Amino acid sequence: MTLERRDPVLKGRSQTMSYVRFPGTAARVRLRELWPDSKPIAWRASPGLPKPVISKTGDTNELLIDEQNITAPIPPGHAPARFGDVGLLEISDFKTWSEVSALMSPLYATASALPPGSPLHVEVAKIRAASNDPKTRTEAALRLVQDQVHYVFLGMNSGGYVPAGADVTWSRRFGDCKGKTALLLALLRALGVEAEPALVNTTQGDALDQRLPMLAFDHVFVRAVIKGKTYWLDGTRSGDRDLDDILIPDFHWVLPVQAQNAKLEKVQPKPLALPAFESLKQIDASAGYDNPATAQVTHTFRGDLAIVWNTALSALGPADRDRRLKEYWREQMPWLEPRAVAATYDDKQRVMRLSLTGEGKLDWTVNGDVRDYDIADSSLGFNSSFKREPGPFADAPISVPFPSFNKWGVTIRLPGNGGGFRLRGPLNVDTTVAGRHFVRTSKMDGPLVTMSAQEEGIAPEFPYSEGEAASAALRQLASLNVYVRGQGGRATAALPDDDQDLATKPMDAAGFSHRGMVFMNRRDYDRAIADFRAAAALQPAEGKHRYNTGAARYAKHDDDGALADFNEALRLNPKDGLAYAARADLLLAKGQSREAWGDFDAAVKAAPNDLNLLERRARAYERAGRYSNALRDLDVLLTRSAPSRRLALLNSRCWIRAEWGEELAVAAVDCNAARVLGPSVAAVLDSNGFLAFRMGRYDKAIADYDLALREAPTQAASLFGRGLAKLQKGDMAAAKTDFAAARAVYPGIDADFERLGVTAPKS
Repeated sequence: MTLERRDPVLKGRSQTMSYVRFPGTAARVRLRELWPDSKPIAWRASPGLPKPVISKTGDTNELLIDEQNITAPIPPGHAPARFGDVGLLEISDFKTWSEVSALMSPLYATASALPPGSPLHVEVAKIRAASNDPKTRTEAALRLVQDQVHYVFLGMNSGGYVPAGADVTWSRRFGDCKGKTALLLALLRALGVEAEPALVNTTQGDALDQRLPMLAFDHVFVRAVIKGKTYWLDGTRSGDRDLDDILIPDFHWVLPVQAQNAKLEKVQPKPLALPAFESLKQIDASAGYDNPATAQVTHTFRGDLAIVWNTALSALGPADRDRRLKEYWREQMPWLEPRAVAATYDDKQRVMRLSLTGEGKLDWTVNGDVRDYDIADSSLGFNSSFKREPGPFADAPISVPFPSFNKWGVTIRLPGNGGGFRLRGPLNVDTTVAGRHFVRTSKMDGPLVTMSAQEEGIAPEFPYSEGEAASAALRQLASLNVYVRGQGGRATAALPDDDQDLATKPMDAAGFSHRGMVFMNRRDYDRAIADFRAAAALQPAEGKHRYNTGAARYAKHDDDGALADFNEALRLNPKDGLAYAARADLLLAKGQSREAWGDFDAAVKAAPNDLNLLERRARAYERAGRYSNALRDLDVLLTRSAPSRRLALLNSRCWIRAEWGEELAVAAVDCNAARVLGPSVAAVLDSNGFLAFRMGRYDKAIADYDLALREAPTQAASLFGRGLAKLQKGDMAAAKTDFAAARAVYPGIDADFERLGVTAPKS
């Protein structure tokens, strides 16, 4: 087959990009480019691409890549977007970016021109009459384009580079980024505001300055200058009100559309002045341990997160809105029963506030006369590994969500005057790890406990050489919460130290084992290990004590020590299924997969009636990408588990096939069955959405994700998945909004989807 294409927009120019990017190994890959001497073609091959062979016959030049059994290069995980250019061949006869810009300039000049009889003159007159301030006028024009013209992707006519005229877009009341930009330009220029289009690449903007000049842009918006200050205005967004609140976009590079001398220009976001998410909890536990506490909680979302919430809640009637809010709070704070809920949206400031008043019993950990309360919002850091497999750019920097800023505050009123209570854990933290600044302050003043914590992304990336140390530091931070400790609720002197955790010193192996478990629950691993070793010394033939010691050492990241303990536990009790499973998890982490799978098999064989072990093996198979093995275990679990587990297992089986990208029709059967059992379960709707995405049914994926987000508006996987589907539909701006919202909720979301072979623009 021969296909000829001449895009009239390019006016005889030639450009193309070819990727060697596919799952697994291809039997053969052949890329061939021909051009005459009269056309000054430049080419660029990125790392991971087989070396092209260049030859010439007469006045015809040839570039050829023809290889067999090629495994596509894999971009490095956790890396900035510019390192995603692996296996890429670029061809272009543009010499400069100025030539690209000049090609587009007359198109936008024509599209943004307003003839004398244009109905837009009426809108311009209204805006002009309402205010003399150019900033206020610009805000009104932007609001008109965002609120009164729907976004619809229009990709017809080859590359879809030609913008619809401003009058056409206004009469249709819909348009894509090109049409909306032309409309906004027409309004601003008629209002005397300096403005011009700016082209961006939303998926690979970080790498644009390294690319060959070509028309390789997927989005356009407006740069306006008012009294010397630059504003970036995107007609495809929604909810932008005050120009000063619009963030500098994180597209890295923009190409202004100008008739001549245009150059790529660097744009860099600034740190957030206010948190994108802020939580404030006021808990009154003065009635005592065993009586309900009352709480007032406010979650504040700013910017794109606020818009996501407002969109989700605006689609609901009052009763459904109230139900969704109560479900959200039950998910966030399971111990608390909502009594009154509310949601208020500030349209001008783009701020959504969700509030709750409720009551419930605090989750005190009880050990004899001693009780601990974990202030969960004091948690900093997270569990993550930044290690990479060998491949192109394996030592690339590690990407950090930037800008990002989240904050949490908790106050607790304790029983009595606070006597008998004290705070445990590192009360005050101020450290910078992995491009993030973590701060925590904690104090106790009489009966009032106050804790404040925040996490702020301060740089877009950090060196890979710091990754291992950063990962360990983040895990350490995640394990060190702040606790409130009390003794019996009586007004007694504060406990002097941890040696009095139990009123009576253990006298036998059972006592040491019990106290060790208490220390484990409090993440005091050194003391837990000491107590488990004391129990093992008193009962040297009892394998469970060595297993417990290994579990504590594993939690402390002492992998070699944990392995030695698990080995000894199995020597003492070769039928200890938990020890086999624990050793299997550890061996998998160390890359000893053959031995690990043998241990999982031994665990299931040793305890055939423990379905938790079978499910644990299925999850391990899934994480390792051994999907057929995971599905076999789930098949067994579905036949042996209680009916109450059926929904979760069906959903898991559907999700695994969607992850795998195989047997998707079978997956749909399970997804539908799970949906019948739980039509409003957010996890089930999320699985349906991802399955539809895998099947290329992007409209259905978006619809399913919309339903999931109505149930759980901050479910990161659904936000990210919906963004991916919108990206495939060409709705770049909306996709970026969803990606930003997902990362704000869960910074590790990119890594989770990268494991599935799905990536999104990091900027």
